[in-house]
Amino acid sequence: MKITHLITIFFVVLGLTSCEDVIDVKLEEGETQLAVDGWITDQPGPYTIRLTTTAPYFNNTTTPRVKGATVTLTDSEGNSEILKESEPGMYVTSQLQGKIGNSYTLSIRYEGEEYTAQTQIKRVPPIDSLGVKYRKGGGFTEEGYYVTYNGPELPGTGDYYRFKVFRNDTLLNKPENLSFTDDRFVDGNYIEDIQRNFDPFKSGDEIRVETWSITEDAYLFYNELRQQIQNGGLFANPPANVRTNIINKNSNERKAVGWFGGAAISSKEVAIP
Repeated sequence: MKITHLITIFFVVLGLTSCEDVIDVKLEEGETQLAVDGWITDQPGPYTIRLTTTAPYFNNTTTPRVKGATVTLTDSEGNSEILKESEPGMYVTSQLQGKIGNSYTLSIRYEGEEYTAQTQIKRVPPIDSLGVKYRKGGGFTEEGYYVTYNGPELPGTGDYYRFKVFRNDTLLNKPENLSFTDDRFVDGNYIEDIQRNFDPFKSGDEIRVETWSITEDAYLFYNELRQQIQNGGLFANPPANVRTNIINKNSNERKAVGWFGGAAISSKEVAIP
């Protein structure tokens, strides 16, 4: 996360001119903030917490990695572990195991500040099967293979999910691939024949679809993230900072950005013929 202040600049050109003016735009860099990215799941670890700091908007270098922080992960059963810094900015677990129903607290000590974040791992429905359909090109559809999702939604409202699709073990991670939902309109129903890819797959591709159970806060985080990604055009709303669950225990000191989440994962694989 390289943006400390989100700024929209509009350049309106009136008339015609044969000369060019070079405009040097100087922006205040703002205060450097801690940026956190990490998840704990019910799958076997290790789990990784990535720590960087924010950088000026026009800085083309990678965001600086945080070295020498003390990162602790604690669960609701009383288990606690200090994570090992495997490489600069990457902090990994060695023993703690994520479980459905447990809550987790992340604590970070860095440069005299202490940050905390909390999450939990919620239930996840199974994926019964993945279908493969070949579609001819036409309209907004490109010719190729498309994967469909089939499986139950668990009874009882208040479930939130993110869907991830991997092609030959590579996550499809473009903005249009960000897929998440809640169960308000499908509670307890059987979900059938839902297409999971926008760009067609090819014969021989190995596809894996994952369902991640996420918390309501994580759902709102993704919703705000999508709004910012899709917020374009002349009449777009002013950009705004996306929410975070990383809290500085001293409310008067430096804030942080990013997200620490928990999820249970169900998955299914299919080969494109």
